[in-house]
Amino acid sequence: MKSRALSILSSAVLAFALSAHADEFDDFDKDDNAVSAASKSSDDTYTGSTDDEFANDEEYAAAYARYKNEQTSKAEINRLRTEGFARVIQLGARVHGGINTFFGGKAEDWGIGFIAGGGIMVKMPLGIKNLSIVPELDFNYRHYDFETDTDFGTDDATIDMMVFEIPLIVRYTFEDMGFFTGLGVNLSLKLTGSSEYNQNFDGSNTVTDNNALVTSSVEVGGVFDLGFLLTRYINVDIRVVQSFTNILNKALVPEGRFQKANLLSFYTMAGVTYLF
Repeated sequence: MKSRALSILSSAVLAFALSAHADEFDDFDKDDNAVSAASKSSDDTYTGSTDDEFANDEEYAAAYARYKNEQTSKAEINRLRTEGFARVIQLGARVHGGINTFFGGKAEDWGIGFIAGGGIMVKMPLGIKNLSIVPELDFNYRHYDFETDTDFGTDDATIDMMVFEIPLIVRYTFEDMGFFTGLGVNLSLKLTGSSEYNQNFDGSNTVTDNNALVTSSVEVGGVFDLGFLLTRYINVDIRVVQSFTNILNKALVPEGRFQKANLLSFYTMAGVTYLF
């Protein structure tokens, strides 16, 4: 009987003790100060990194930010540069110069002439990464030279033209490589044109004809462009243009040496473009 009473008494004391301990933990959970202290202790844990050691040093933080910024890779810079070119509409001004000649029937006696000019361009994205369309409006001066030997002496000729040219180029910019390539069509509209054909007879005066090489008002051709992005604002490129139509207006060219000629303009230019 005493043993049973002792057992019951022990159980009651144990239950009371457990209840008291549970109340103490509840009080701790409700104590905001205790929670804050625990959080603070966790936050202040030192991990051994340089960032933790100098986290509160503003001068160090600024210097470290500059250091990390300087470590940006060249590839990342190139990627951002090319993506910037591909995602925005840009205006630009271009100057160029180069050489020209003719291909086609009866074009073998035409030598190397020159071309020079400039214009404006617009670069617009096409909705596909790195792909854009670049229409231009250029004002160019072209000069062509001709010379051949005959049984009676030497014949020579020149053609001078001032033209508006409208290249329409689809351009692809190679990401992380800093260069671009383009392919398109070229439309030339003549503003003014003049020609001179001289027949130089041995021991005689020169006979000049200014109507032997009447040029057409419109030319259509293809254009290929290859360039490099020097900076965010400056491009350099090499451009090749091949005309598909005769530069001569056959209806106005008199019978003679050039009546059966099919002169297709070909010119190569080096250009510099400044983007705004």
